Amino acid sequence: MKNVVTLKGINGEVLLMIDPVAPFEEVFHSIRELVQKGSNFFRGGFLTIDTQGRSLSEEELKSIEEIFKGIGVSFRLNRGGELLGGAPIGEKVLTVERTVRSGQLIRFDGNVVILGNVNPDGVVEATNDVFVFGVIKGKVKAGRRIVALGFQSQGIIIGTLEANISTSEKSRKPHICELGKDGVIIFSPLEGKELKPARRGKNG
Repeated sequence: MKNVVTLKGINGEVLLMIDPVAPFEEVFHSIRELVQKGSNFFRGGFLTIDTQGRSLSEEELKSIEEIFKGIGVSFRLNRGGELLGGAPIGEKVLTVERTVRSGQLIRFDGNVVILGNVNPDGVVEATNDVFVFGVIKGKVKAGRRIVALGFQSQGIIIGTLEANISTSEKSRKPHICELGKDGVIIFSPLEGKELKPARRGKNG
């Protein structure tokens, strides 16, 4: 069964893709369920909603806004095509709808989204980005960047560089780990990125 909403990671940002032909009621309930599962990850943050060419009425748009309003999320609407200054949205993504447990290995050529934690001795490897809707307590390797609600990891690798990174055990705010221009690993709150939330109208 095809998912009517899909999470992707594009250039360090969260992209929520909506099926262009599914009934809006299904889309609405799927978004609400996804947000309920990962409310701490989304809270106070920013994302882009890609409608893939679908037109949303004012009433439908207000319904989606109400879902995110309660957790302080800003978003912009994209009807398909280019995103965030020309970044392609056709990248491959693997969504794992569970916690990665001890001894398990998730390896993927593309982006990986984990809807859960990465437990001690669990391993996630991706050639592009890794998004964890939970806490990293195991090992995560990414080609570009890693975003998670908490870092108490056994090892973080970006490209070929390894770092020991940790946040408060009570922290549930998304942080991003990525390579800086000088080739060193930079770790910072995701909300600190310079993005101005905007919403596109029906004509783009």
